[in-house]
Amino acid sequence: MTHRIRVAGLVRRGEEFLLIKQQDRFGRLHWSLPGGRLEPSDADMYRGAEREVLEETGLRVHAGALRYVYEYSTTDLFALTLIIECHLAEDEDPTAIHLNNTMEDDHIHDVAWWHIKHLQTDAEDISRTFKNSLFWEHLETGDSVMHLGRWED
Repeated sequence: MTHRIRVAGLVRRGEEFLLIKQQDRFGRLHWSLPGGRLEPSDADMYRGAEREVLEETGLRVHAGALRYVYEYSTTDLFALTLIIECHLAEDEDPTAIHLNNTMEDDHIHDVAWWHIKHLQTDAEDISRTFKNSLFWEHLETGDSVMHLGRWED
């Protein structure tokens, strides 16, 4: 079984969240937070989240607090995902999103800002993170880290 540590950037602009549309390992397309594997070359998980957001959206961000953790398991993979709150760099234009830094094997098809109202609906193409009531309950509260549970496929 493969073990993986993933980082994801929770980038918020008012009532909107920055999301990517990505094909998962089973061929399904869904909108989720930008993120990916923590690399040995990353100085730490925070720099990893900044790198992933830049690669997948074209926007420079500064990582803040670790906000959420969840586990993901299949028969051949166990992944721990760390969701880190990120803020746009001071001089960054939030409308300058692009996919120019992505690799073909990233399987990313789009990047967009999503309004909170649309994320709180039970749309099929939204990642499990946004369907988890714990995510929404914890979003506006304190600095503690929330465990969102273990998901299995």
